[in-house]
Amino acid sequence: MALEQAGKTSRVAAIEADPTGMGATKQQATPGKHTLVETLAKPAESVGALRAALASTPALGAELASYFAEGNEDAHLNSLLGRAYGAGATGATDTLAATQIAPPVSEKAGTGAGATLPPARNDTKTLAKGEYKWTYQPADTSSAQLIPEFTPDKTKVDAKTVSFAQTVLNQVGAKKIYAGGTTANPDLKKATFTPYEESTKKTRIDHLPSSENDPYYGAEWDTGAKKWVKEPGAHSKLGNSVKGTSSSSASMSDTPNDGPVAREGQGDVEIEFETAAVVLETREPLGSLKWGYKIEDKAAAPLVLTGATKADCVDAPSAEWGSAMDKFYTAKFDTMIDEFVAGKADLTAAHKLALDTLAAKLKADATLKAELAGAADLKEPDPAKISDDRAKAARDYLVTKGAAAAQCTVVPLGSDWARVETTAGKDEPKNRRVQIWVRK
Repeated sequence: MALEQAGKTSRVAAIEADPTGMGATKQQATPGKHTLVETLAKPAESVGALRAALASTPALGAELASYFAEGNEDAHLNSLLGRAYGAGATGATDTLAATQIAPPVSEKAGTGAGATLPPARNDTKTLAKGEYKWTYQPADTSSAQLIPEFTPDKTKVDAKTVSFAQTVLNQVGAKKIYAGGTTANPDLKKATFTPYEESTKKTRIDHLPSSENDPYYGAEWDTGAKKWVKEPGAHSKLGNSVKGTSSSSASMSDTPNDGPVAREGQGDVEIEFETAAVVLETREPLGSLKWGYKIEDKAAAPLVLTGATKADCVDAPSAEWGSAMDKFYTAKFDTMIDEFVAGKADLTAAHKLALDTLAAKLKADATLKAELAGAADLKEPDPAKISDDRAKAARDYLVTKGAAAAQCTVVPLGSDWARVETTAGKDEPKNRRVQIWVRK
């Protein structure tokens, strides 16, 4: 049984790829009429999988209501909805509050049968740069759910966009758990994720390597709009702050799902997260919360929540969080050319040497695509233009070396995506860069 990546479970793709052991069930509905419901209305092994599916697909709420209103019957789905939300199909809506409609209940089947559930942990803490509020509760006997919300202090924070960057470390016995693993071999996809692990604790930025090129939870760069936007399908909300005027909160919902390996003879399950609110344009951290859970490897072992207390909520994230953020950039991008002269897009000898290697790779495999994202620092007078010029200079050089123009896409970031933390007026050569993401 494949495992979904800890965190990031609120994605349609993750549910479709392996919806935690869902199998066929008898349907009363007209085939094809309620495709979304027909996919969902199959025996699921955990309430957590159901919650993730509902959270990731806003259209499900209306379709579920229509499905049952037409007289269709599915006893398993109705029971599962009742256990997840206490209100049948009416609980499926696209709001963060909807995931808190009713407290979870113990599983009636599976490896968690008979296990007890801990009480929820709800708290708020005022930090130096804003207010961190969170709900942390069991989702079922083998998973938990965090709903954090951070509101920037408008007297201290100036930010176009606020979201979260989260690190993860999940272990079963002597092995780490990675997305794409199996119950028998949870570290099957280890090679995909280990490049992102920092050296001290081996934590990594929680993201999907095959589809995401940024380290932020629930946000992505919109090339057309040239700004950060909510990631499609993510159960999250972006925040912002205009210093001295107003601010709005950022929030997200995360339900890790490692239930399939718990109590399966692999060893104790332990998962740790650090969820930091961040200004996306400058990488300025605003506040951080550590949380996680443990499950002993024995029948009916309880889910034990860890962290998510006031003491675990602090102004600045850990050194490991910072190292994991740095590691993300070196692992994610095939080529990184930086330290451009301020206000210029001229390629240096070192830049050309790195691009020569990339050009050879692109020439050797015509199916490869290179996204060249140019960036400026906050000190440069025309960041939109110079970031575009830098990306185009790198693209043009690759083409002269034999890469096909069709393989290269230029993405100007302006000064709205800092690789390293910065402030207005600060000279930061590492942010004057072109980061190149290569994929099929």
